Amino acid sequence: MTDQADRDAGALVAAVCVAGPALVALIPMAAAPALVAMAAHFGTSATNELFSQIVMTLPAAMLIIAAPLAGIIAGRVGQRAVLLVSLVLYVIGGAGVLLISGREALIALRLLLGVAGGGVLTASLGLIGDHFSGHRREQVLGWATALSSLLAALALVGGGSLVDWGGWQAPFSLYLLGIPTFALAHAVIRNARPARHLPGERGPVRELLRVWPYFGLLILLTLGMFTPAIQVGFLLSSRGIGSAQTIGTVIAATSLVAMLTAWAFGPLRNRIGLHGFLAIDAASMGLGILLIGLAAQTWQIFLGCCLVGIGAGMSEPATASIVFRKAAPFVHALAMGVIVSALNAGQFLNPLVFDGLRRVGGTSGAFVIFGSVLLLAAAIVALRGRADLVERT
Repeated sequence: MTDQADRDAGALVAAVCVAGPALVALIPMAAAPALVAMAAHFGTSATNELFSQIVMTLPAAMLIIAAPLAGIIAGRVGQRAVLLVSLVLYVIGGAGVLLISGREALIALRLLLGVAGGGVLTASLGLIGDHFSGHRREQVLGWATALSSLLAALALVGGGSLVDWGGWQAPFSLYLLGIPTFALAHAVIRNARPARHLPGERGPVRELLRVWPYFGLLILLTLGMFTPAIQVGFLLSSRGIGSAQTIGTVIAATSLVAMLTAWAFGPLRNRIGLHGFLAIDAASMGLGILLIGLAAQTWQIFLGCCLVGIGAGMSEPATASIVFRKAAPFVHALAMGVIVSALNAGQFLNPLVFDGLRRVGGTSGAFVIFGSVLLLAAAIVALRGRADLVERT
């Protein structure tokens, strides 16, 4: 399929494409306000704190595996079938937690939710590539991240209130939003004509190897993106701030700012190059995480979360836009699966990375070390991509 500048499937298809990533954003964020209460439910200890963090990020492990497979399957049976089946599994794996209380059942449902999320996000990004192009495609990518950030923020704030009211399981009711999304997708989504592998084009593996540095950078940026949601609650709790609603409100600043920056991605794209976005993403996240580590007061942590949100809102649309631009159309479905894997690799690795950094530099030192790494990455991206920091066309 050629990348025509005027490809636009309309508002209803765009709504489904935007809703899919937003639902996947709920996979970790609906659980985030419940982490402290979940740890208390299973027994207060450092081991159970790590368990609750792993429960939050466990679906990401399955997303890493499921997303490329979803991309391969979508290339054969179409994005529509992958999306619809994945939405059914999403509701079962997410809202099913309302009916259980044991560790084993919780782990099983979170793994199923990860498989579902891999299919939903891969199919949604693939549909954006199939049905939109040019500036319109970049707009839809920005809207998808914006709605994801908005829903994540609402889940963090509202989820904290749900925990205070109904216990650690209550926020899992938010996964029922998959039901109306399924109904709309079933009504409006149709498969686009598949792109052909033209004679003389590289094979799929060689095409993906052309853009592998962007997948690696996205893993690093996702580590930063999820640092407030996964780590800041425990930092605040260690300082005597234990209200789930307060914790959710502070870390929701990341998602609220990300919503605004993602929404602005399309308009800003006329002025800023894609590598310029990536440099801004890494720099803002690095500064924010560094500030959180050095903060002495809650408002400073809040400000740090806001800075992280600047990069969180633009990382995914910038990376996806680069991959759509650099990779051949026939490999777009698989490439979107790899992007989803990269996003969730960073999310899944976050507790493990910070556990190691805490052993080296303590709780605050872990933030300082990782923030410094992100600032170094920003400098490297700006240097290597200096020809694309500003949009010249």
